[in-house]
Amino acid sequence: MSYFKHVLENVISIDALYTIHYFEYTQNFLFEGESHDFWEFICVDKGTVTISMDEKELVLHKNEIAFHQPNEFHKVSTYGQIAPNLVVVSFQCNSPLMDFFRGRVLKIDERERSFLADILKEARNLFASPLDDPYLQEMVQKDDVPLGTVQLIKINLEHFLLHLMRRSISAQKQTSGFPALKSG
Repeated sequence: MSYFKHVLENVISIDALYTIHYFEYTQNFLFEGESHDFWEFICVDKGTVTISMDEKELVLHKNEIAFHQPNEFHKVSTYGQIAPNLVVVSFQCNSPLMDFFRGRVLKIDERERSFLADILKEARNLFASPLDDPYLQEMVQKDDVPLGTVQLIKINLEHFLLHLMRRSISAQKQTSGFPALKSG
């Protein structure tokens, strides 16, 4: 009997991680903005926040996520609104599938919230740096990191992106009259 090998494909692979943050902003917060050569997303866990994506300005509400593509200028402000809580993750990914996220604002579901919670949990295991400093650019790794922590962040982040993409594509197909994608 001969076994057939299936080579495992990686359609989205996170190559590097820059920051993972969970911020509880004040009611009047302004981050003047930045641009960098890697991806970043901002997801609202509570409240609302105003963001810019190059010249475009928009308001994000709870469970909404916006993606900043590499070299896109972006900023964040709260302007007296209810103090929001945000998840911000910056990472390097050179997969062509990341084009799907360019300029996108999407809603996350409960499963995707769970992925983000797992990423934050593992980030607390990995980093000695606080996760709530919006100006922190270099996150310092702890000396004693549990086995597999970095890989779990990578896997959960890739799973999060793939799940969000598949669900969004399926929803688009359903609303346009096409049959939904089948998973499995």
